Amino acid sequence: MKKSLVAVFALSLLAGSAAAQVWFKGTVDEAVAKAKAESKLVLVDFYSDG
Repeated sequence: MKKSLVAVFALSLLAGSAAAQVWFKGTVDEAVAKAKAESKLVLVDFYSDG
């Protein structure tokens, strides 16, 4: 019972973090301008197919 409870908790954390990811589609210059306005960093993904 304890192991299944831990597994459910871990899966809920993973599902929550995956749903929170929002990808920006646009040019690099647009991404940098938006990141500066929101005081955030820019992550550039060179590997993804999507």
